[in-house]
Amino acid sequence: MKYENTLRKLCRQPKLTIEQIQSAFRKCNSIEVEVTASNIGRNGFSIQTDEGLCFVTERPIRYLNSRWGRVTGLQERMLDLAIPVPLYVGEGTLVKDIHRIQNSQKPLNEANLWLHETFTSEIAAAYFNKYLCASESFSEYKTIIFESIEAYYLGLDHIAIMSLFPVFEAGLRNIQRKVLNKDPSNVSAAEFEKGLKELILTWGRGRLSQYVWHPGKGYNKQVEIDFFTHTNPQCDVINAFRLFFSGVLYKSSHRGGSLNGFNRHLVVHLLRNDFNEPSNYARIFLALTQVTFIESLQNTNVPFSWRGVNEDDRKISNYMRTLTDQFFLPRRKILRGICDY
Repeated sequence: MKYENTLRKLCRQPKLTIEQIQSAFRKCNSIEVEVTASNIGRNGFSIQTDEGLCFVTERPIRYLNSRWGRVTGLQERMLDLAIPVPLYVGEGTLVKDIHRIQNSQKPLNEANLWLHETFTSEIAAAYFNKYLCASESFSEYKTIIFESIEAYYLGLDHIAIMSLFPVFEAGLRNIQRKVLNKDPSNVSAAEFEKGLKELILTWGRGRLSQYVWHPGKGYNKQVEIDFFTHTNPQCDVINAFRLFFSGVLYKSSHRGGSLNGFNRHLVVHLLRNDFNEPSNYARIFLALTQVTFIESLQNTNVPFSWRGVNEDDRKISNYMRTLTDQFFLPRRKILRGICDY
């Protein structure tokens, strides 16, 4: 793209106008270009050149990152609470609840309680029925997932949480293999995150194929990813999940302690045994739902958005509550008599 230098200079301007863009092309490239105001999720301008159609945002990407609401920005605020963005909660409600939690005296305790209260048996059942059972990425692991839900409502928190970590990895590996032709034997966190970035770029570029140039394209992948989080809601959700993946779930054990022991490396290798906080089951389960969201972009059998709870979901939910009432509560009474439980 012979006009890249001009376009990159324009992208750094505080606020662009049509006249400013046309003037820049006259000065730097001695050509006239047709410029029209456009909105592809954020205000900007389409520029018709002899090499094709280009797009620049009205404001710099850095400005948009700091001023505009995104799922990515919300996830950044939630990293200290080790909560992945729950896709079944409305954005307004979620923003309000996270603000309240972060301003409480004990944010982590409040976050755990909030997860425990909002991740109900109906939610778990609905995700299992409508999303995980329809998923090709998790098709081999449906029984394990169901057994983990049973274990959770039986009060077997260690078993419930530990069982889903390998399932999560397998599902993520399967979706990356299908979409990106990734190595099916990959177990590297770095490769998983690299794959998530590639998913964002592949999906975002596919939605803007009419443009031969946009911010970040061909020179800065992080700028391009940020651009897509503003112009494409799906990219925004996947990028938020990428942040949770690298900042919590697969955070290096050398980068400081993790919250509640919730970290793949610490759990799988039992480097710490403090991960049985019940809300950690909701955390790893919600990570599975993020994989199904990615899959829904390719697999029409997996719902794209939250479909709510139906009668079939309530039947499973009632079964799970029965497990709690008839087995977990009596079991807890026995255990409290012989150990600190």
